[in-house]
Amino acid sequence: MKLMWKSLSSLLSVIILFSLINTKGYAAELKFAVTAVIPDNQIDKSQTYFDLKMKPGQKQTIQVELENATAKDIVVETYANTATTNDNGITDYSVTDPQLDKTLKIPFSEITTVEKETKVPANSTVSLDVTIEMPEETYDGVILGGLYFKEKETKKKVEKSDDVQIENKFAYTIGVLLRETDKIIKPDMELNKIQPGQINGRNVVVANLQNTQPAMLKNLSVDAEIYKEKGKAILHSAKGENLRMAPNSNFNYSIDLENSAFKPGTYRLEMKATDGDQIWKWSKKFIIEGKEAKELNSTALEAKTNYTLYYLISGFILLLLLLVLVYRLGKRSRMQGEDPPSSE
Repeated sequence: MKLMWKSLSSLLSVIILFSLINTKGYAAELKFAVTAVIPDNQIDKSQTYFDLKMKPGQKQTIQVELENATAKDIVVETYANTATTNDNGITDYSVTDPQLDKTLKIPFSEITTVEKETKVPANSTVSLDVTIEMPEETYDGVILGGLYFKEKETKKKVEKSDDVQIENKFAYTIGVLLRETDKIIKPDMELNKIQPGQINGRNVVVANLQNTQPAMLKNLSVDAEIYKEKGKAILHSAKGENLRMAPNSNFNYSIDLENSAFKPGTYRLEMKATDGDQIWKWSKKFIIEGKEAKELNSTALEAKTNYTLYYLISGFILLLLLLVLVYRLGKRSRMQGEDPPSSE
């Protein structure tokens, strides 16, 4: 059973609800909207995100319209984010300072410039300029990022209270897909480190999957099975479908232990990943150390240890003791029942 919440993500928009512990929240209302102004070098003009064909060294300014439909002025914060893959197996455009994959040569955030804050007057629309400057060298493959918009947070002091109220905000993302050539680059995957871990207090085995090429994975399926190092019985398994990966990114694919406790030892992960006509297969061993198993089990929620073997051994010993006791009692009974020897 895969244990992670499925996040809603798209190239068009993402709605995120912000909340903080020990705060009171207002009901969110839609205060602004964003629209991409599609330029002439858009590859697919039916799309509402940017899908641009550019040249090496080209500098281009694209525009986004910010519309404020309320009666009050608002301030919109904008970020040019490099696309990553989150641990749900979904392309993510909302992380402003992500840990980038080591194979990524040209992060979208490094070639894009945009004003961080834009004031949008009440009942009006403002055009926001976004400047993209491609590197001088020809680049095969795609560069993927997102323009991330959110209303600037406003804090209000509550009368007769020390609490701070933070209004709920909506956030949007407009995807930006860039390419220079028509050369088709296929994604390629690697299985990196495998290790025990926890998600939401539940034990999992985490396998890091990496897309090493400047190409997207759009319909990724993953099958994973865990065995003892030389065993044939499946201990745990997980299946993921309709996953997506950003170019040159990695994410942690989790195999849920379904409330089982970690046991120290050497194990083997058999994994298969498919995307269209591409297939990747791995067989890789990993070790769970006693110390880390103990530490994770101590903090896991409802982690269950399989005591079947202990019960069998204890039952066998108890049965053996019972047989010995019955034998001795029987022997004593026979001795007491014999006639005493006669004396002459």
